[in-house]
Amino acid sequence: MERNLFVSALPKTKLDAVDSLGVYIFTNIQLVDYDLNSSSAQNRWIRDFSDNLSNTAKSDLKLLRTVFAHGVILRDFYIKKNFDLTMNWDAFIDWWKQLDKSAMMELIIYGIKETIDYYYKYLPRMPIVEEVMQEVYLDEKQLQDPDNRKKAVKAVLLSWSVSVEEADNIAEDYDNVVYIKESIIRLLHSFWNAGLERQWEEKQEKLAAWARQQKSLLAKTYRTNGEAIFEITGLYPDTTELENINRAEFLTFIPVSNMERLLSFIQFDKHVYLMFDPQVETGGNKEKLADYYAAFEGLGDKTRLQIIDLLTENKEMFAQQMIQQLNLKQSTVSRHLNQLQQSNLVMVHQEGNTKYFSLNRNELQKVAESFHSFLNRERRGE
Repeated sequence: MERNLFVSALPKTKLDAVDSLGVYIFTNIQLVDYDLNSSSAQNRWIRDFSDNLSNTAKSDLKLLRTVFAHGVILRDFYIKKNFDLTMNWDAFIDWWKQLDKSAMMELIIYGIKETIDYYYKYLPRMPIVEEVMQEVYLDEKQLQDPDNRKKAVKAVLLSWSVSVEEADNIAEDYDNVVYIKESIIRLLHSFWNAGLERQWEEKQEKLAAWARQQKSLLAKTYRTNGEAIFEITGLYPDTTELENINRAEFLTFIPVSNMERLLSFIQFDKHVYLMFDPQVETGGNKEKLADYYAAFEGLGDKTRLQIIDLLTENKEMFAQQMIQQLNLKQSTVSRHLNQLQQSNLVMVHQEGNTKYFSLNRNELQKVAESFHSFLNRERRGE
């Protein structure tokens, strides 16, 4: 029996949540493509959206669905290339419009390599694909060669059970990167105008409520990332990739409407991005209370209450004044001030190198009104 004297521990993961319009669009494109090609969608909104999608959008999706894997490759490329995933619609569509031929070629090659990799890992060997692949070189530089790339695209299409004749025609289309770019932008406009824009705007309040409800859970420490995913989403990932997910050092949750009990993830190096459908507590007073979770958490400490008391008396103070009056370490006061800022209970403005803190009286007034509401409900016996 092998004896290991030292066993490495799983990394401590930094958890985060991002509301991303771009990821929302591409994930819904994926759901619609599933519905159009397998009729497996369980979400009624997706079924209705698919039925009403224009023929132009369906034609563009048919062109793009294979090399870009239902739109997943487009989503992953967008995540991979952006530090800021919170773009609004105008910034998002402009980002795609500004991609030059070199970036588009990078995207197409990325799609080829990822899709062929999926074929070899998860699909049964297909003689017609194997025959074409004998003449294909998957090295990134060699995929820059038009003839080699065209054969690779054909192999991808055949692995999706596209007919040989149709595969040849579509492979020709992928030789024109400008045309592929125009098709992507047209597809995004089609989905956005067909109903995603309206749903995105309608769901913003729900997503904001979810973010408020989960703030404390994102700050917790979990034994594994799988445990964190279950705690935060209510779903446990049924995947052989769970070990890789558990070893990630960064885990970003991206809420996406219409996924229901589905999860989707992509991993770049040590960073996992997880897409899921957020479940917001509703009924009774729970959703209303979500507005006050952060404030209640900010008030739940003796030192923070002392800081609030000082600011009540002095209206505005800088950190060193509080340190002297409370007789505490600078690091302690800074940590509690940061918590009060995150809870929106204090405001800060800077003059030179000095930060001045004051109470956010509007937020404190809301908290006071919430307690008043509790008392009224208690009197009414609700």
